Amino acid sequence: MRPHRWVWRALGGLVAFGLLEGALVLADTDPDAVRLALLVAVCVVVLGMVRDALPEGTPSWEVVVERPSVRSSGDPRLSRYVNVLEAHLSARAHAHDTTLRDRLGALADQVLRQRYGVGRDDPRGVELLGPDLVAVLTGPARRLGPTEIDRCLTRIEEL
Repeated sequence: MRPHRWVWRALGGLVAFGLLEGALVLADTDPDAVRLALLVAVCVVVLGMVRDALPEGTPSWEVVVERPSVRSSGDPRLSRYVNVLEAHLSARAHAHDTTLRDRLGALADQVLRQRYGVGRDDPRGVELLGPDLVAVLTGPARRLGPTEIDRCLTRIEEL
């Protein structure tokens, strides 16, 4: 903080006081010089302190939002899954995109084999997956919404 800032601010306050005093006298309002001087001094001090508190002297209305990125986590498998989900949700044509459906199927098959020793083609596997998930995995390729993807993943987690 440079002390000459306050010198310039005091001079600006004197100029403001003189202009206000002259305008009020011309308006024939009979101003109280002491109160007006105190008001101008308080305004100069408050504005000077606010300006000194700002890093560059001017307010910045741009806010930088920092969101943690899954891609920077270092887990390549998680990054691939996030890419598959983002590509599915942002793609324009979903009629022939089976990537998400295939990944859900592979994940369901992996869980079924590890926990129950059956595949998703096995009748017991179909029963464990439930009708909703089986319909997604065996039906035609279509766009899945975020809530439907969440239901499928939740069902696979519950196995």
